[in-house]
Amino acid sequence: MVQDKLILPRWHPMARLALFAGLYLGLARLGVEVSAVTEHVSAVWLPSGLLLLTLLQSPARHWPAVSLTTVTLAFFIQHSDPSRVLTLLVGGCCALEGLLGAGLLRWLIGPRLELHRVRDVLGLVTLSAGLSSLLAAALAVASMALLGAIPWEHYWPTWWVFWVGDAMGVLVVVPLVLAWRSGLEHWERLRRWELGVSLLALGLVTHLIFRGEPLDPWILQPLVYLFLPFILWAALRFEAVGATTATAIVSTVALWHTAHGHGPFALPTLQHHRSVAALPDGKRDGLEPTFKASEPQHNQNLAMLQLFLGAINLSGLLLAAALGERRRAQLEVSALNLELRQSVASLARTQSELVARERMAVLGELSATLAHEVRNPLGAIANCVSALRHLPGRQHPAQEEELLNIIVEEVQRLDQLVRELLDFARPVQPQPRPEPLEGLVEGALSSALRSQAMNSRVTVQREISPNLPPVLVDPPLLHLALANLFTNALQAMPDGGSLHVRIAREERAAPRLMLSISDTGRGMPPEVQRRIFEPFFTTRSNGVGLGLSIVLRIVEGHLGQLEVRSAEGLGTTFTLRLPCAELPA
Repeated sequence: MVQDKLILPRWHPMARLALFAGLYLGLARLGVEVSAVTEHVSAVWLPSGLLLLTLLQSPARHWPAVSLTTVTLAFFIQHSDPSRVLTLLVGGCCALEGLLGAGLLRWLIGPRLELHRVRDVLGLVTLSAGLSSLLAAALAVASMALLGAIPWEHYWPTWWVFWVGDAMGVLVVVPLVLAWRSGLEHWERLRRWELGVSLLALGLVTHLIFRGEPLDPWILQPLVYLFLPFILWAALRFEAVGATTATAIVSTVALWHTAHGHGPFALPTLQHHRSVAALPDGKRDGLEPTFKASEPQHNQNLAMLQLFLGAINLSGLLLAAALGERRRAQLEVSALNLELRQSVASLARTQSELVARERMAVLGELSATLAHEVRNPLGAIANCVSALRHLPGRQHPAQEEELLNIIVEEVQRLDQLVRELLDFARPVQPQPRPEPLEGLVEGALSSALRSQAMNSRVTVQREISPNLPPVLVDPPLLHLALANLFTNALQAMPDGGSLHVRIAREERAAPRLMLSISDTGRGMPPEVQRRIFEPFFTTRSNGVGLGLSIVLRIVEGHLGQLEVRSAEGLGTTFTLRLPCAELPA
């Protein structure tokens, strides 16, 4: 059988058994003190709840030891009783009550009793406080009558008090401990203060209601219902913790005042007699041949109070359980909605990736066909231009040279378009190896400066931190990406300017190198910045719009990041972050 979380999980079983015995004796003495002892039963019997709780929190193999301890403690609770047989029988009935209640709960409810489930609360009420307590009360009171401890005409009143006392012990102790088992670690401070203030106010109101002299039992006494709003408040705001604690406070204050002859459930003629003798299980004082009318009436009044408190306790527990089920259902629905949104987002990303891959595949086929069908004619045109330039007897060399230059430029532009299409359509599969970043930057910068005519009007500033580790990159691919970035920066400064290159180390989750390329060109408006990485988007009349798209794919293929920051008239800065080749310390 599955074992529930123990209240004292790290204690030795014998230590837990000793703690159970000490608490059982203390609660039994309390039950004897507040009841009329000559009626042989207690209207307040909290040990029944302690026994059930101990069995529920213990593995089944420990149940015989707990039951034997319960029977043995019956001989220590009573002070003087010539009938040891009666002590043994009543103690056995108490142990049977706990075993039957725990077994039914484990069988029909499960290994864990949760107060946030209405089914579990109803199971606790019907199976333990109801069925097992009724059966134990019937057997125990029948044993008393058979052995002459009570006359048979007192069977039903005694059975009534016995059952109500045991049932209330179950309904007070078990829910209170189970509710507080999780603690208040996840509660906010303001909510804890609210709980404390509400419980203090409830205790004060209950004290004011029950401290007065008893009233005529035939007069309507609505004052006892004044603490119901506090019970509802505790159940609505704090669920099981608030409901069980509020009920425990009301029960304690009301029982104390009623036992001393105060409050709506006491009568003015009651006489509260105490004795040092008790029944074997703590529910009787000793065998007396006669009964005083005031003492049975006292226990009947306590039983009626317990029944009233039980109805309030059951209402609070059911309300708290219903609210707990609703809250947990809302949490589950929220979690499912979040999971569904994540699944939809993942599906959308996958679909977008599939569409993008399909487009790239089509673009790759188109680029390959275009390269084959266009580059051959371009090569032929370029060869013809070269041949024309070397033909003898040219009549207009200046005009012819201008036309030939136009043809050469257009051939180069078409060749560049085909080359960029091939680079963009080709899958990025880097073959990274450790390389110093400053060397790759210098090579790409020199290549870009050679290809631009305004290199003499651009001032290059370098800021490189010392002792930089290498980066894990594919040198040809990174050279292509950096050359595109430098070319864009130089083209943004047609009238000259300043190009600032900075390389530094960043320490975050993993060590990375940061490369920033800043120019003093025209800059870009926000609407252009949002689209610069889109394929075929360009602001130049002779541009293709694939350069930055190729750069972004190469950087992402190296598990890096690319950011842009620009403002009109203030220039543009591209920031590139690449992982280092060294492992983090």
